Amino acid sequence: MPGYAAIIGSAMKGRLLHNEALAKYTSWRVGGPADRLYIPHDRQDLCEFIKSLPANEPVFWMGLGSNLLVRDGGIRGTVINTKGRLKEMRLLGNGLVYVEVGVPCAHVARFCAEQGLTGAEFLAGIPGTMGGALKMNAGAFDGETWPIVKNVEMINTEGQVSVRNPGDFKVSYRSVQGFENEWFLAATLTLEPGDTTASQNKIKGLLEKRAKTQPTNQPSCGSVFKNPTGDYAARLIEQTGLKGYAIGGACVSEKHANFIVNTGNATAAEIEALIKYVQLKIEDNHGVVLQTEVCMVGENATGTQNLASVQNPEKFGRVAVLMGGSAAERPVSLRSGAAVYEALKRKGVDAIAVDVTGSPIAALAGLEIDRVFNIIHGRGGEDGVLQAVLEVQEIPYTGSGVMTSALTMDKLRTKLCWRGFGLVTPEWYLLKNEQDIDGCIEKLGFPVIVKPAQEGSSIGMSKAHNRDELQKALALAAGFGCDVYAESWVTGKEYTVAILDGVALPVIRLETPNVFYDYEAKYNATTTQYHCPCGLNQAEEQQLQDIAVTAAQVVGVKGWARLDVFVDASGQYQLIEINTVPGMTDHSLVPMAAKQAGIEFDELVWRILETSLETNLENSIG
Repeated sequence: MPGYAAIIGSAMKGRLLHNEALAKYTSWRVGGPADRLYIPHDRQDLCEFIKSLPANEPVFWMGLGSNLLVRDGGIRGTVINTKGRLKEMRLLGNGLVYVEVGVPCAHVARFCAEQGLTGAEFLAGIPGTMGGALKMNAGAFDGETWPIVKNVEMINTEGQVSVRNPGDFKVSYRSVQGFENEWFLAATLTLEPGDTTASQNKIKGLLEKRAKTQPTNQPSCGSVFKNPTGDYAARLIEQTGLKGYAIGGACVSEKHANFIVNTGNATAAEIEALIKYVQLKIEDNHGVVLQTEVCMVGENATGTQNLASVQNPEKFGRVAVLMGGSAAERPVSLRSGAAVYEALKRKGVDAIAVDVTGSPIAALAGLEIDRVFNIIHGRGGEDGVLQAVLEVQEIPYTGSGVMTSALTMDKLRTKLCWRGFGLVTPEWYLLKNEQDIDGCIEKLGFPVIVKPAQEGSSIGMSKAHNRDELQKALALAAGFGCDVYAESWVTGKEYTVAILDGVALPVIRLETPNVFYDYEAKYNATTTQYHCPCGLNQAEEQQLQDIAVTAAQVVGVKGWARLDVFVDASGQYQLIEINTVPGMTDHSLVPMAAKQAGIEFDELVWRILETSLETNLENSIG
């Protein structure tokens, strides 16, 4: 196609991907490939790109991919993705706020509240961008988008921008009809002055209500059906007994009946079939024809589609698998790194293995790479240092960003964040030196477990039953050159929850004959038992997964992580710690949980690497 060749050869600053699977760009986590996916560099780049497209080129716009079902056959033509782009938002004065279409609605709500403007709080409940909200007159908690719109900026197929007024559109409930071959670029919102604290409290209340009533921890599109006049779609669906009804991996949510969730392996075809089934059952039982809110686009798959056929290893460029490091977890990292490197090579990725023995800057010097798969465990790789080096060099990488990595590497400060959010974690006592031992005994009693705050893989940890053992445990942990603390010993069952791209994988229960799940039990022992399924009933496992996802969100985890949890004798969960660069050895837990979810090791490595295409963009925009 000449238009594309010209762009690639000259002016294009954004990223153009061919045959790109759209599943990771949608909140349902399903969808076949787009012929082309373009991620613009900025507004000017977008205008130039659109102007260069052939006149007959089909164009589809995506933001966060919520309220959207992309069929398994994918989308022909070009998809423009504005996630993390077109993100300008500024105060104009006189109650006016300018917002570009790539800004998430929740960010708009918070910004307006901070500026002392009221009327946009409802946007906090919309899991999409401003572009999607404008396109469908999105609403939540008795608020709608277009009543607060003063005007909008549109772009046409020639890359020209114009300003339109609300009167130029036919706006109704979840529907906006306007100009063909024009797309939203930005909106000016008109709001009323108000009290910042009151608005922030309202937003907080709306978010708490959303978390309580909606399955926010599972892939969904938001509400599937429009509410019929004078009634609620969720009430009709629940009354018909459809909560929990599933077709394949698509399931009507047990938490909110107007949500269809992807339980882990759904296809778009299964979701669409379930939507139609619900519509038929409601019409049969209540005489009501439910209309969908969700936009269904693309083509159905022809026959059985091979996932590998839409996986394009060239999109990653050259990938450096960074492993080793100089921390105590170096041997484990080398084993993890070797496994990751071999998996990427099997998937056709241009990968190189890099053993980091000293400075990451020195290790990267002279390498021509496009991104990094970080598998360095512990300090130097998991604590924000490597992340900062990569961000300065503008090299995308897997995993969480600088701030989250630094925070979660410090177990003590992570516990403080969780405790501040109201999550439960065992009591602890900071041990600066032997003078703190009496205070520790008085507060915690025995037994306790003593830990270096900035080490992983249970390195330097030991259990103490009396004062003498506590002194020895302190001396051992202090040898690692970081803060040391004692933590109340929890008697109960131990679980671990892996999180991949914001979704909890099946829970694993651990059993070891050792005193606790120490380094030997994790990496060498053949006596450690792993139970997956974990033995919890469906509701209990879902609750534990919800807690893990929330705990990860509190500290800002991106990409992937693994959370360790005890459930004590009273049934109370106790959050222990979170790992943002988990192990990937033959004894590791994330691959084990992924396999239970139907994700083989090579595919798991691929999916983790895919998060580097978007995670660091999110890190940079907050």
